[in-house]
Amino acid sequence: MRTPRLERTLSILVCAGVLLLGCAGGSSSSGKKKPRRDILSTEYDDARVGKESSAAVASQMGLLEDEAMNRLVQEMGRKLLRGVPRRNFDFQFRVVDQTEPNAFALPGGYIFVSRGLLALANNEDELACVIGHEITHAIHRHAATQQAMQARSNPLVMGYRRAAKQASYSREMERDADKGGQILCAAAGYDPMGMSTFLNNLGQVERLQLGFSRGQSFFDSHPGSQERAAVNAIRAQEMRWTRDPAIGDPKASYLRRVDGLAVGQRPEAGVFVGQTFIHPDLDFKLRFPNGWQTQNTGAAVAAGDPRGRALVMLEANMPEGDPETIATQWVEKSKEEGARIEVEQSQPVKVGDIDAWRMKLKVATKGGHLASYVTFIPYRGITWRITGMSRASDQDTYLKRTLPTARSFRPLTAQERNSIESQRLRLVNARSGEGIDALGKRSNNAWNVPTTAVYNGVFIDHRFAGGELVKVTNVERYVPKGAKQ
Repeated sequence: MRTPRLERTLSILVCAGVLLLGCAGGSSSSGKKKPRRDILSTEYDDARVGKESSAAVASQMGLLEDEAMNRLVQEMGRKLLRGVPRRNFDFQFRVVDQTEPNAFALPGGYIFVSRGLLALANNEDELACVIGHEITHAIHRHAATQQAMQARSNPLVMGYRRAAKQASYSREMERDADKGGQILCAAAGYDPMGMSTFLNNLGQVERLQLGFSRGQSFFDSHPGSQERAAVNAIRAQEMRWTRDPAIGDPKASYLRRVDGLAVGQRPEAGVFVGQTFIHPDLDFKLRFPNGWQTQNTGAAVAAGDPRGRALVMLEANMPEGDPETIATQWVEKSKEEGARIEVEQSQPVKVGDIDAWRMKLKVATKGGHLASYVTFIPYRGITWRITGMSRASDQDTYLKRTLPTARSFRPLTAQERNSIESQRLRLVNARSGEGIDALGKRSNNAWNVPTTAVYNGVFIDHRFAGGELVKVTNVERYVPKGAKQ
């Protein structure tokens, strides 16, 4: 159950950068390392590939280290699994540190829910239906089915016909997962109508982001949210189920558990203020080029030129030490793992008051050559690596624009450290006859009226009866770890 938002070009550039210049190895003429294609032939393959892929999710997307949120998802997942008579996998349930509402299943029973989805859900029924949907994907081995479908595609058939057939097949699997999720929810004492109400809210988030409801395209791999919501509503009305009395009020119990959830950027993982990235806990900042698309992932903090001509990223995967020694060791390790790197320049540099080291590299790839500046900066127990790269042919125009980012690396001032704020989901008791606008002003709500309405599953002109729990967000000062309050 993925949101309709497409991944930006920057995500692809980050992956390329990590692979080519991040000691991840790669194909080479010497044949030292070749990519392995994982075939999902058996459930054993599912479990193995899922375990490996889940490690990549943790590294690249980042997991939310919030015990309460993870416990919520795990408890609900285990309860839903009681309706699965034959469990082929040791299911794992985790929350990913992603602001967009999203959930996905990896082969082998690895289920991930984003904190953005936890913020959007309004009761236990909705979250249970989402998790049940993903459990169905795993137990029906949809990933293996899709892989087999692609393998059987006739390469002589025109591309658009193959794409349409595969997209149609994916849509059928989504419908199957919706149905399976509702069945698991009903068996566990949750209202299967939660699938429909959540999909309606998801569609409203799309409208909020884009300014309109995107029509389902011919090649969509997922049916439109509105279509699915309607189908699931009809199915829910025909299903027999009994509310588990232990749940109590499914809305109040859920909302109290997500009270305090971080919304938007989390200072614990660093935040962007314009083009400047600030990490209050690690006590540094740096500025990325104006107009470049920025991204903060578990693997790297990066910015890419909008035309896809250059990338600059910050990584921290080495202990502090002599920067020249670390730079040399990094290059040698990259070569051992298959990267074809030629060092064109290697020299000491000053980054503020820090003694650092910079190399200019030429990297051979199947698509040609990349030019790269890599700066190694030792700071507070870590050697930070700032990598700028572009095609070799574009280096005079684009590569030089990445150097100021490395030069901008600085410790935070006390004022900067104390100016960081976080946004948290909070609960407010509505008053009789109160509208969203008045409630927002009374509670210092940082959301505007449309956003508040969407995240509470009501219309913008809604009037509260009184006593309802309403989700708002409050901006709060962030205290860095280890700082005196």
